[in-house]
Amino acid sequence: DNFDWVPPAILYLSQNHNNYENLLRFFYDLERLTAGLFIRRTDLNGRVERYSKLLTAIESGEDLYKIDSPLQLTAKEQNDILQNLNADFLILKIRRYVLLRLDTALSEGEATYNFSTITVEHVLPQHPAHNSVWIRWFPDKERREKYVHCLGNLVLLSKAKNNQAQNYDFDEKKRQYFTTAKGVSSFALTTQVLQEQKWTPEVIERRQKELTGVLKQVWRLSV
Repeated sequence: DNFDWVPPAILYLSQNHNNYENLLRFFYDLERLTAGLFIRRTDLNGRVERYSKLLTAIESGEDLYKIDSPLQLTAKEQNDILQNLNADFLILKIRRYVLLRLDTALSEGEATYNFSTITVEHVLPQHPAHNSVWIRWFPDKERREKYVHCLGNLVLLSKAKNNQAQNYDFDEKKRQYFTTAKGVSSFALTTQVLQEQKWTPEVIERRQKELTGVLKQVWRLSV
């Protein structure tokens, strides 16, 4: 939901358009920075100040990969990002971007999508029926609510949400909602869920750890 990163991208591209290795390294780190500011919900003033410093650094030929470069995330920023990744993912724009970035990493960049609609779905539903398998797996309401919006409970779908389908039991949800007519998922991220036999707190916790581990590697979050 912001475009403040565009001027530094254009400037660097104009200076290095014939150097593929430089472009690859720079844009990899620019995405890291931009995603970090996005996930931390850095406000307009903070983003403008940061990208202004980056423009100055590019223009003056500074080393953009030293630890104190405006292109690089500080230790505090990295810690904030990890905390946000492990908190409730309530802001749709953030969680959809993070899930798409994860899907790219899991598919090693091989998957490309051209869907008119990409939605985020909760595997464990927000309002499960009182006689459902979800209540059996998550009998404690407070604990159940802890897991609903976390990263480990979210998947991507290539079709609009169906309010009725959101509350299906797990097996039915996988069969009718998470798969295509060919019996597979359109997304690498969602394919992981199809391989699970149950969807319990232990599964969500394991998946949360695995997915944040992928993002720690992708964005070099070393804290």
